[in-house]
Amino acid sequence: MASCIIADDSKIMRMLLSKIMNNFGYNVTEAENGDELLELCAHQMPDLIICDWQIPLIDGIDVLLKIRSDKKIKQPAFIFCSYIKDTDIIRQALDAGADDFIMRPFDEDIIASKLKIIKVTKE
Repeated sequence: MASCIIADDSKIMRMLLSKIMNNFGYNVTEAENGDELLELCAHQMPDLIICDWQIPLIDGIDVLLKIRSDKKIKQPAFIFCSYIKDTDIIRQALDAGADDFIMRPFDEDIIASKLKIIKVTKE
């Protein structure tokens, strides 16, 4: 089963995304801040990370840059999910190595379409 970490400071958003990803057959773990996300990744790198751009302690972009800079580790698919609609920030995310960017609000169909586009390497 593919693994996924949902990183968001909103418990409701984590619950919503977890339910959707569980419906798609992912084993989901949740993180409420960037430190927790990196700690989870250090123990077991997931197949997919869905992360808010603005999360406490370490922003999502800094988490992405840290993961992408370590060429020795398995590189997960990384999708930002945020209220941010600024095209410069979305471009920054994609240039830094994000696989996609989902703008809120979204629904299960949008998540499904994004998952079809990216290639998640399963263990």
